[in-house]
Amino acid sequence: MNIMGFSGKALRLTAVLTLICIAATLSAGCIGVANPTPNQAMIRENLIFMDPDYVDANFIWNLLLDPNSFDRELVNAVDSWLSPTNPVIEVGAGIGMLSTYINDRLAIPAQQVSVEPNTYLLPSLEKTKSYNLAGYTIVPKAVAYGTQNVTMSVESSIMKNRITEDSAFVETITVPATTIRKIAADANFAGNITLVMNIIGSEFDVVLNEAEFLKNNVSTIISAVYTSGKNTPDSFSERLGYLGFTEVSRAEDENGGYTVMVFQKAE
Repeated sequence: MNIMGFSGKALRLTAVLTLICIAATLSAGCIGVANPTPNQAMIRENLIFMDPDYVDANFIWNLLLDPNSFDRELVNAVDSWLSPTNPVIEVGAGIGMLSTYINDRLAIPAQQVSVEPNTYLLPSLEKTKSYNLAGYTIVPKAVAYGTQNVTMSVESSIMKNRITEDSAFVETITVPATTIRKIAADANFAGNITLVMNIIGSEFDVVLNEAEFLKNNVSTIISAVYTSGKNTPDSFSERLGYLGFTEVSRAEDENGGYTVMVFQKAE
């Protein structure tokens, strides 16, 4: 008996059976064969929907490999500084990963408004909300000033969507504009608001255009702050200091893209 020949055949047979098992698993629905990118991920105990047509595949796979990596610094800030009894306005909800995390921590889940202007991401945000029975209200608008409508660029990477000038070199969409003041009024939020922002540079416009409203109605600001030109985390802190806010936390994004800053109204 050729033991070595038999062993070789056994190894080949094992390899073939392994490939068959993997193929069966894929075709069973864990990862579709026709579309090899999953569209769901469990992130911080919430089921998040990700449409592969509008969310970059590398982004999805990174989430699957390290589900809790995305928005880590923002999540840490929420854990440390979110008041469960205060209403929340979140600007830049994306597909709802941070939205649902915040909502789980509110005493009254209906006291949260999550703003997302990207029409391509809204179906994913709606599904994420539905999957997790979340209580936040979705506002499909962009926070902007001096205009009724806003042009914004859209890419498959949800980290690169931003308000921009119309251009032939990028895909753009036009969405209605709103303000933090208007969002609060529509939601009947009278004061002690927690404002959460991840809007890629537009956080400076909010502080510049709504200074009086922030001063009188917002108690905590948790924001991703992006450096652009003269705008820096230090200048952002300085502006809010003029409005009576004290910086209580600052953490660099682990990939170096932005700084997460937390401010509270000085007593």
